[in-house]
Amino acid sequence: MKFSVLGSGSSGNSSYIEMGKKKFLIDAGFSGKKIAEKLNNIGRRIEDVDGIFVTHEHSDHIQGLGVISRKYDIPIYLHEITYGIIREKIGKIDTKNINFLREDKISFEECTVNNFEVMHDAEKCLGFTFEYDNKKLSYASDVGCTNNIIKENFKNSDVIVVESNYDYNMLMTGPYHWELKNRVKGRNGHLSNAEASKLISQVMSDKLKKIYLMHISKDNNTPELAYNALYEILERENRSNLEIEIVTENETMMYHI
Repeated sequence: MKFSVLGSGSSGNSSYIEMGKKKFLIDAGFSGKKIAEKLNNIGRRIEDVDGIFVTHEHSDHIQGLGVISRKYDIPIYLHEITYGIIREKIGKIDTKNINFLREDKISFEECTVNNFEVMHDAEKCLGFTFEYDNKKLSYASDVGCTNNIIKENFKNSDVIVVESNYDYNMLMTGPYHWELKNRVKGRNGHLSNAEASKLISQVMSDKLKKIYLMHISKDNNTPELAYNALYEILERENRSNLEIEIVTENETMMYHI
């Protein structure tokens, strides 16, 4: 199992996961050309991608979706509600490449992908877990608040990929108007550094090896604040040896799980 975040932020979000011979993207929030370049930078080819899993309808997660699917004949896996919203935005897609996630689980030979609903200001927003060869990666890019659903799905993970969007003090004293501040910190907004760190402390097990913190706000957060908030909790739990990677808009190195 191998994983890389191709980039995460307000200008685009996409990740790559490899499970045995199967290769997938999670979201395609950059242009098709940019995603091809980012894959090339980690030694992978867009032509070899077996499918794209879509978290939700926001443009920073679907920008290159239609182009990539058409050009490279790649299947898309998404919720039916999401497809209804983005259908015109992404253009005509071959019907054989539209796959609705009507069940919680989908299998590809020995690979299992689970989806679960998370709170966010989208009509339908999904998190995913990817399981292969007794390894598990859990992924939630946009989360307004934590609940038992996300906690149960994140348990027993080898790798956790989750947003740590804002620092509360920076948000409240920053330039956003009050309506936007309330949206960001609301139940359908984003996770703060403190909330993301608390979630990880509640679900981590001895299996956990690495944590990716993504969707770091440029206006209401810094990589240092996000890192320190999590490190303090891990230190209290005697887990400061865990690897933490702060994700930006640049691709991360391939991680072997």
